[in-house]
Amino acid sequence: MFNLVHEAWIPVMRKSGERESIRPTELVDNYTHDPIIALDAQRPDFNGALIQFLIGLVQTTCPPINDREWRKKFSEPPSSNDLKSSFERYTDAFNLDGEGARFMQDLNLSEKEGKPNQIDQLLMEMPGEKTIEDNTDHFQKAGTVKQICLRCCAMALFTLQTNAPLGGRGHRTSVRGGGPLTTVVVGRTLWETVWLNVLNAETFSTYGNSGKMSLPDLFPWMGPTRTSEPKGPEKKGQETTSQHVNPVQMFWGMPRRIRLVYESSEKQSPCDLCGDLSTQYLTKYLDKGHGNNYRDWHHVLTPYSVDEETETRWPKLMRPGDISYRNWTGLVQNSFENKSRTEPAVVVHTFWNERQDKLPENNRIPYRLWTFGYHTNQNTAMGWYEGTMPLIHIDPGIRPEYEAIVGRMVKTARLIASNVRKCIKKALFDPKAKISGDLWSVDSQFWQNTESSFYQVMNELKTTLETRQETTPLKLRWLGILSNEGEILFDRYSQSNLISVADPERIATGHRDLMRYCSPYNKLIIQLLDLKKTEGEQK
Repeated sequence: MFNLVHEAWIPVMRKSGERESIRPTELVDNYTHDPIIALDAQRPDFNGALIQFLIGLVQTTCPPINDREWRKKFSEPPSSNDLKSSFERYTDAFNLDGEGARFMQDLNLSEKEGKPNQIDQLLMEMPGEKTIEDNTDHFQKAGTVKQICLRCCAMALFTLQTNAPLGGRGHRTSVRGGGPLTTVVVGRTLWETVWLNVLNAETFSTYGNSGKMSLPDLFPWMGPTRTSEPKGPEKKGQETTSQHVNPVQMFWGMPRRIRLVYESSEKQSPCDLCGDLSTQYLTKYLDKGHGNNYRDWHHVLTPYSVDEETETRWPKLMRPGDISYRNWTGLVQNSFENKSRTEPAVVVHTFWNERQDKLPENNRIPYRLWTFGYHTNQNTAMGWYEGTMPLIHIDPGIRPEYEAIVGRMVKTARLIASNVRKCIKKALFDPKAKISGDLWSVDSQFWQNTESSFYQVMNELKTTLETRQETTPLKLRWLGILSNEGEILFDRYSQSNLISVADPERIATGHRDLMRYCSPYNKLIIQLLDLKKTEGEQK
């Protein structure tokens, strides 16, 4: 029997560069001399799934009782035997094969009820039936993955259930909707990364019905599925909210009704994903619609948008361009737009506002924020996106002013990025021309080319506030960086270097407008950056 607690199935890399596969209990093995520093799966989406698996496993089995215990185990991790004792309590929930309950699989789905699917359909990016029928699977061809090993199957199954998009025929989305944006605080070792994203037991209990302690309340595959077929005159199916089950189910959500079909052979054959040889593999699985229909959850690894009038909240989904400093406000600190706000993930808020000040040597530890997820459109995975950004330690005494100025910096960058795009369009096209599409590649380059400067200015802002210096010169330098990048992109895209084939008047008008938009005397810029006259200007 392939059990995900007992088997060495998680690919990792140690500080020395050595690569191996470990059991979950070996997360802290050789921690002093050669600790595990990162996951090392053959696919980035599998790494994203595995870190959530490990966080969920520790949060479920051995969360800290209080802040004191959390700080102690951050510096002095538990032993492998301690982890084993904690994990063993729920080991039966992690059988991937065998009779009865199986990890992330419908308990009662039979071959008579379930529809057979090729195993490649477990992979988020593979084309669906409609795409194959229409012969539009140009970039990902069906049939390229025909069989996979049990380790890769476990990763693919958990990835799908955790990110599940709309799938037609009653196929439900994940706990956070289709293609959620996930944020994880990253430490120096894999243990630190897991532990930084585990909440105190009391705090975590508020995100669901902690009184629900039966195995199916924790792991939905341990009992009959809470199916969601439309019933009654309103044709409304059963929903699964955070009050129906234990809060840990946010990590173990099972929106898809799936049952894997195993095959074996005396002769070893390679896995089409990792290439490892095995006598046991999978070529198909069964599925059926109307699984768990999750509603009204607050997942602790995802930012949420909140309507400030109704306090209705909805999870942030991954979108192209979401992983850059343009989203610092919303990913790390609160963002306020019109009548809504975006709150960082609970684990990020907890680290940024509570934990980082209490950790030893917090100024010297290079904490980062790892953001990742699938951008989906209906039932299609459009792409996987991921990236990291530094988490600078800020003293609580200056944090409110620091966050306010950083928020202004980001808003100013958004304004100038938008104006650069508008001015380039003005230079390229006649005002009466009907233009389809947008110059989003300009946006992408603008954010990418100014990102390193943003983090540099953030570091300097920290020093400026700590030493009680005037921040206006730093704000003006940031404005100059944005303005300079805007001019570079304008010259590149407006064809101003090809004056013989471009319209000089339109180019001149576009450039004039751009300079006006970026001017430190522009009232909107003054308001956004809260600019004050320097001592020289006052004289």
